[in-house]
Amino acid sequence: MPNLDETIRQELGFARPYGTGQALVELLNQPSLNINGMQSANVGAQAANVIPTTAAAMLDLRLVPGNDVQRQVQKVIRHIERQGYHVISAEPTAAERAQYPLLARVQPQPGYNAQRTRLDLPIARQVVAAVQATTPDRVVELPTMGGSLPLYVFEQELQAHTITVPVANYDNNQHAENENIRLGNLWDGIETMAAIMLLK
Repeated sequence: MPNLDETIRQELGFARPYGTGQALVELLNQPSLNINGMQSANVGAQAANVIPTTAAAMLDLRLVPGNDVQRQVQKVIRHIERQGYHVISAEPTAAERAQYPLLARVQPQPGYNAQRTRLDLPIARQVVAAVQATTPDRVVELPTMGGSLPLYVFEQELQAHTITVPVANYDNNQHAENENIRLGNLWDGIETMAAIMLLK
């Protein structure tokens, strides 16, 4: 895969990427813990002279093959406990507030393990050939992508191999308020999907 790290850094305008010097493609093959958001009291026009009684954070775990979702969640909980917190799953009672100086309410959401389909399988080679038949551009095969899809469930329940074929432009600002798709990618994507659907 071509290394576009410097191009991405310049276009997004940041000085140094997260990580220990590895390329983005390498980092995508490692598990991660993301902080999606944090909240406590208010700032700006809503700021007030108050001491907030709670703070909340939303985390997500990106797994790779070999990680078990329940085991990873327990690792996060154990880390919180090592910081001195007593972990609970419901709203704290008056007795718990009196007993523990630090309380952390953890509410894990359902999750699933990572899944990976080998790129040397016949179906994978057929999909690559179908995509290549619809574009003059080089087709890049990635063993892992940094997204969360329940592909593991399809593999477990249907005993089926899954392959993801993205068609969006790399600068589509995915999950941001200005997420977009280039019209050229949309039309090319229609041709690509048609070629895949014609596989026998």
